[in-house]
Amino acid sequence: MSKLSIIFQTALVLVVAFTVSVNAKNVMKTTTVGGMRIELHILPAEPFFTADEVTNKKVKEGMLIISGAEPLSPEANTRPNRHLVVHIFDAKTGKAITTAKVSMNFQQLDAKGKPTGDSINVPIVNMQVIGKGLESTHYGNNVVMPAGSYSVTVVASGKKVAFQVMLSD
Repeated sequence: MSKLSIIFQTALVLVVAFTVSVNAKNVMKTTTVGGMRIELHILPAEPFFTADEVTNKKVKEGMLIISGAEPLSPEANTRPNRHLVVHIFDAKTGKAITTAKVSMNFQQLDAKGKPTGDSINVPIVNMQVIGKGLESTHYGNNVVMPAGSYSVTVVASGKKVAFQVMLSD
């Protein structure tokens, strides 16, 4: 095994966030890697709107679609229940990184912390909170995540981090 591979694996282990149990629907985990502060947020599913919809319908709340994948509506047939997103900031300046290349997936874990079932890839939408501008830029989508323990893996501009979370109803 090369030294670079060992360093990468060691760094990945160091940034893996510890499991968090929560009694609410919201989860936030933070880690720093490669000059970026990565904040994982799991919230109730959010509505998405295009810039034209925000203007024409005078929408004041929800997510403004900037680019990326097709957002999953809270009313979709799959009934997504969570808004799984990451905010990415420059670790030194605290400013939002608005052009990050992001991929994300999650996998349910059993009671012993072992993966069960398939890993689910999240179609990444680059979005902003309506009315909040560039500093609210974040990446992710609405997803279906029943209560349970999960591993969430994020790759942001080539840097990989993993979070473990416990979700309740």
